[in-house]
Amino acid sequence: MLSRIAYWLVWAALTAVVLVLVYKNTDWFKPAADKAMDSVKSVVSNVPSGPFGKDKASDNLSNAREAFARGDVDGAVTIYIDVIKKNANNADARGELGNVYYLTGRLPEAAQAYYDAANLLLDKKELDRVDPLLPVIAQINPMMADELFQKLSRAMDSTMMPPPGQGQFQQPPQSALTRH
Repeated sequence: MLSRIAYWLVWAALTAVVLVLVYKNTDWFKPAADKAMDSVKSVVSNVPSGPFGKDKASDNLSNAREAFARGDVDGAVTIYIDVIKKNANNADARGELGNVYYLTGRLPEAAQAYYDAANLLLDKKELDRVDPLLPVIAQINPMMADELFQKLSRAMDSTMMPPPGQGQFQQPPQSALTRH
């Protein structure tokens, strides 16, 4: 049994080597590969932007992430700043810029970027995304964190519903025993 498996593995490996050599050294597969690549490029270029496709801002954020991953910190910062200039309400870009600053030791700039992102999130009523930013801001700039905490508290108070029965007469619930 083992010899049959070894036999088939050797033949599969030899076949793969021959196919690779034919592909590399001849033009048999090149026209088909080029045609396939062209069709893929045309499909990708026609992907709509908006909710069903990528828009320019997300492309730029991806480019900034890739630049940072390559170690191009200045390039990443420049791209993030460009995204923010084009869309001042982009909290994600500000938060990611804060991440880059934080990871490179530029703590005051990180705190400011996080603070700006948190304020935008407060304006959008995305309160659950503000809370994780507070400890980092507090670590770097406690006064800024206190101000943000007060804004968050006010925003949470304004979104809360008043307790039931406040300012109105509420009858006790009836049970089956007291019902007429």
